[in-house]
Amino acid sequence: MPLAQIFVPEGALTLEQRRAMIKGVTDVIAGVEGLPDSGRPFVTVLIIETPNGGWGVAGHGYVLQEFPQLIAGKPILPPKS
Repeated sequence: MPLAQIFVPEGALTLEQRRAMIKGVTDVIAGVEGLPDSGRPFVTVLIIETPNGGWGVAGHGYVLQEFPQLIAGKPILPPKS
């Protein structure tokens, strides 16, 4: 049984976006595995929402409002000690 875990920032996706992501990931896994339609119910996709501040890159815990900066390639770097 294939299992995909996707971590996203809390509140970043609407219900419709989560459903679209689950369908898309299921489609990809079923295609790669060569599963028949009867095998699709055995593909599990978990979307795990990470609390605000619980997603870290380069030593900085990000909140949702800071993600556009990270995506733009400008990570927030902590001060050097």
